[in-house]
Amino acid sequence: MLTTLPPRRRSSYAAYSCAVFSALLLLLSLSLLYSRLSPSNTHSHSTTATNDNDNNNDDLNTNDPIDEFDIIDDQQQQQIDDYALHQLSAHYFFDPLTSSIRSSFKKSRPGEDGYNSALKLILGSSAEDSRSKTAFASDDIPIDDDVRRKSVEVRGIEDALLMKDSPLRELWGDWFDKKSVFLRKDRMFRSNFDVLNPLHNPMLQDPDAVGVAGFTRGDRIVQKWWLHEFKKVPFHSKMKVSSKKGNVDSTTLPVAERRTLKDSYVSKKNSVSGGLNLMSETRSAIRDHIYADGNTWGYYPGLPLHLRFKEFMDAFFRLNKCSMRVFMVWNSPPWMFSVRHQRGIESLLSHHPGACVVVFSETIELDFFKDNFVKDGYKVAVVMPNLDELLEGTPTHIFTSVWFEWRKTKLYSTHYSELVRLAALYMYGGIYLDSDIIVLKPISALNNSVGMEDHVAGSALNGAVMAFERHSPFIMECLEEFYATYDDTKLRWSGADLLTRVAKKFLGEEINSMKQLKLKVEPSYIFFPISSGNITRYFIAPATKTEKAEQEVLLEKIVQESLTFHFWNSLTSSLIPEPDSLVAKLMNHACIRCLELL
Repeated sequence: MLTTLPPRRRSSYAAYSCAVFSALLLLLSLSLLYSRLSPSNTHSHSTTATNDNDNNNDDLNTNDPIDEFDIIDDQQQQQIDDYALHQLSAHYFFDPLTSSIRSSFKKSRPGEDGYNSALKLILGSSAEDSRSKTAFASDDIPIDDDVRRKSVEVRGIEDALLMKDSPLRELWGDWFDKKSVFLRKDRMFRSNFDVLNPLHNPMLQDPDAVGVAGFTRGDRIVQKWWLHEFKKVPFHSKMKVSSKKGNVDSTTLPVAERRTLKDSYVSKKNSVSGGLNLMSETRSAIRDHIYADGNTWGYYPGLPLHLRFKEFMDAFFRLNKCSMRVFMVWNSPPWMFSVRHQRGIESLLSHHPGACVVVFSETIELDFFKDNFVKDGYKVAVVMPNLDELLEGTPTHIFTSVWFEWRKTKLYSTHYSELVRLAALYMYGGIYLDSDIIVLKPISALNNSVGMEDHVAGSALNGAVMAFERHSPFIMECLEEFYATYDDTKLRWSGADLLTRVAKKFLGEEINSMKQLKLKVEPSYIFFPISSGNITRYFIAPATKTEKAEQEVLLEKIVQESLTFHFWNSLTSSLIPEPDSLVAKLMNHACIRCLELL
């Protein structure tokens, strides 16, 4: 049987002793913590104690309190930095686009100025500097030069949001902008696939539906150029064989051989050619077009292909029994022959359907007009000029031997046409017309005539319209002047200026009735009723009734008094005449295919 023991009674002093012991431990901990957190005082005491002791004992002591204080300082500084950055994260953020720290739109709360000052110290700016940058003058202009310069550079939303703020852009920003503009404008860097976009290319749109873009004049020119290239280079081509070359007269002086449109083709042809005349006669059936190749100089139905230049010209004039001879020169690419140039030939043929028109050209096919004017029965032929035969017997024959070097000059195309027109008029006689001339009235009565370019006194003569008899002495003097004073760097020197110089000498030396019969200077309104300085304004339809009435009066005057109209294509090639404009009315005045748009 268990006995019940009486409960033990704890002493009342045990609790008090525990409390006292705990208090002592707490005080000891606080004193130790205070000694740890007070490096200056401890360091001063330690320094005093160190001065009293021997120096050797200090070197051997490994428990140096200075090292402990350094560790405490590093820990405290790390805690302060972490706390400061933690607090600053609410006011600043990191921008990944520019790799920089930016200020947030939140306003700082009271008591946080210390952290802002810490960040300014980190970023390298003082409080006084920041206050000066944010100061404004009386006219709301920042006082600080850097702030004022930065504010001027703000031109877009990206600049305002500091999206473009970087040291690289500050130095190279202007160069990058100009380079981007250059790359956008440079044709070499444009996308090659953009032309295949139906939204931008009318050629790829459905012709039976309403397209998003219409055909402009430039589109029609490019379309004609594409069609021309497709015809020029067929998919199933055959090698042609040339005919045997004729015997060359041994007394003929050697001249530079001219290269034509089909040089590469002819070179391949000559390597495999034989003496088969039968194959050369079927050349037109093999190819879609006929080109000048050194043996063929012109084309007209009914005439043999292999005729020399002079033989073809004589046969063409003799076969057709021409009522008048008209010469033109075309040295631009074939796709640039637009409706407005076609209107010039149409206006001539509408007044002179029996005229023989010879178009001298190095760039278009010999059968270029086969499907339009020739098909309709008009006498129009394209001829490659043989300078050796055309300039024979004139001082300018020397140009045939330097043709290779001459054609490399900058103004070759213009000077070439000016020489050819003079040589053709001297050799055959007739009328020369520029391709941008519209014939308003019959011009068969013209003889030994050239027109003034402007109505101003002392104006130069213009060779866009010339009519002279064969072997004209005035034309011969022009050829002599061309040879004696030729300058390949001056545009008008061998053209309008040459005619003016020769005319003054031809008529100014002495009053000779015979010379006056050989040269007649027409006033400007006969050939050029609208000057080159005023032509562009008449491509626009009149906007008011007053302008419309004035243009109607001018139109009536031109039709009654002028023989031709010059629309100055060198200045207006990029302009499209509006339907009700004066130029459009004059171009359609004597048209044959009037439904075709200009």
